[in-house]
Amino acid sequence: MMPLHEFHEKTAPYALIIGVYNEGAKFTRQLQALQPYRHLVDIIIADGNSTDGATSPEALRTQARRLLINQSGIRGLSVQYRIALYYALEQGYAGVIMMDGNGKDGVDAIPRFVAALNEGMDFVQGSRFMPGGQHRNTPLDRVIGIRFIFNPIMNLASGFSYSDAMNGFKACSARFLRDPRVHPFRECFVRYSLQYYFNYIAPRLGIPIAQIPVSRCYHEENTPHSKIIGVRSRLSILLELFNTVTGRYNPPCEKNDL
Repeated sequence: MMPLHEFHEKTAPYALIIGVYNEGAKFTRQLQALQPYRHLVDIIIADGNSTDGATSPEALRTQARRLLINQSGIRGLSVQYRIALYYALEQGYAGVIMMDGNGKDGVDAIPRFVAALNEGMDFVQGSRFMPGGQHRNTPLDRVIGIRFIFNPIMNLASGFSYSDAMNGFKACSARFLRDPRVHPFRECFVRYSLQYYFNYIAPRLGIPIAQIPVSRCYHEENTPHSKIIGVRSRLSILLELFNTVTGRYNPPCEKNDL
């Protein structure tokens, strides 16, 4: 059983799930910026067993509804999301918004995600590249990789024209997560594959999908841009994309767990 720390009762129809691992002050500032939106979403922290103190129960007691810590020994953002998504469905949330805990995403997009879910969208993708979206200090290789490799491959395979498919700022309805054709709680999803899989499977199911403008601002040049560093990490991303679009993660025929 994963360590769970619950600080407040459920108050909002939607949950904001933040996946984080050792982001320190960046994560702390992000939580402070999110406080004006606490009436729209309950904040759930999906922690990868951080050691920097920023996700300790004492630090989060007044900032979030629940802290879920992955101590399974299997490291990966998708593992953290699987735990948090399962919890969110058990708690009866109508939908979830997923957000990285590195402070790069503009929190002002939260009302736009909520509005899209309220309008009946089952999958909502944030985009820094669509009209109204913004990005700053994005590494050139990241822009090239997203716009000329990742997007074309994902768009061709899924049948939907994403402008920023690699962006982790996205939302899913409970209907989508519970759909037996999705089956998101499988152990094959470890690193980033669950996020890619959502983008791939949603259009293929014919469900209502929306893209909304968001901002994503990378930190100054003297700080690490990302945990995706080096040739090996980039090749791993491409392998997960390839496995996604070739149907490697397509669900078995059995019913969903929930």
